[in-house]
Amino acid sequence: MTISDLELVIENPSGSYKKFADNLDEYPILGVTYPTHYGYIKGYIGEDGHDLDVFIGNGDTYGTMKVRRDEIEGGLETKFFLGINIYELDKIKGQFDPVIEEIRTFDQGRFFQALQAYKS
Repeated sequence: MTISDLELVIENPSGSYKKFADNLDEYPILGVTYPTHYGYIKGYIGEDGHDLDVFIGNGDTYGTMKVRRDEIEGGLETKFFLGINIYELDKIKGQFDPVIEEIRTFDQGRFFQALQAYKS
């Protein structure tokens, strides 16, 4: 899928479930059911050294979410929102709440500016 020259790969379609841990001693979230498509942006690298994660929705809200990840340097990983709506954002918050450090929303122009820091 390509949006505004970004090559997006959907790993987890909307409604799919991904397991993170067997118990809460391993990680504060056992797993999530994605309220939007979720995947990554080719050519952009996140703090974990892998392709940059992105939620792809059905609205006009853009932004970032920083989640706690103890196993990566700095302890935070940034995930981007590309065109989600308020309902989807609330669902994402509900799924990831135990590990959310910060959520920022902005317009599409600021989205593309913020994205440049992750270009590989």
